[in-house]
Amino acid sequence: MTVARARMRRGLTFAETMIAGALAAVVLTVVLSVFITAQNMLRTAMAESELSLALREMRDKLLFKVSPDVYGRHYAGLLSGRKLNESEVRGANSVEITGRSVGGTLTSAADASARLLVWTVGTKKMLVNERTPEKDKHLRWLWPGALALAECTGMSDLLGYDSWNSSGSNIYRLYFDIAVAADVNRRDGSPIVRRERVMVPLLGKLQPFKDAGGRY
Repeated sequence: MTVARARMRRGLTFAETMIAGALAAVVLTVVLSVFITAQNMLRTAMAESELSLALREMRDKLLFKVSPDVYGRHYAGLLSGRKLNESEVRGANSVEITGRSVGGTLTSAADASARLLVWTVGTKKMLVNERTPEKDKHLRWLWPGALALAECTGMSDLLGYDSWNSSGSNIYRLYFDIAVAADVNRRDGSPIVRRERVMVPLLGKLQPFKDAGGRY
């Protein structure tokens, strides 16, 4: 009876302690791995959602409101453009387009025009309308979320056009191939990037039912 009670009261052996510790380590490793994976998936999903919203905002501003309201004047977007500087577009230097502003008094043609350039701030690149009054105060207007343009060194990486002539004259449609990168990377270190093409049919230009590239 005494021997049986002594066996019941004794602690775990060293081998049993090692086995229990190993099992606990395995369980904790699995739980931690699941937690980290879920956290990375959530961070990636949030970044992709942010990119989607940022690109939607950028697209709407390019098409409908390329500058913020300044001095009581309301600016339209590229869809309202009336005259395009085709030589600038063919040279992939900028997009310079004349339209109109509403509210306030126009004092010069420049007040009713937009000239889009790729601008560099630190190591990040973004689009900016050079004709926005007090441009430096409104640099973030076409830079939603301060998210950088990805895979971009200049306008030539963003800008394309369709024209009626092989020489590139009589342009009837612009397009921007925009890629935006998140501030965080995937678990493997690769950047989180979202791409979108923004089409801009030019006002007053005949749009073909089917263009030379076979696109409708």
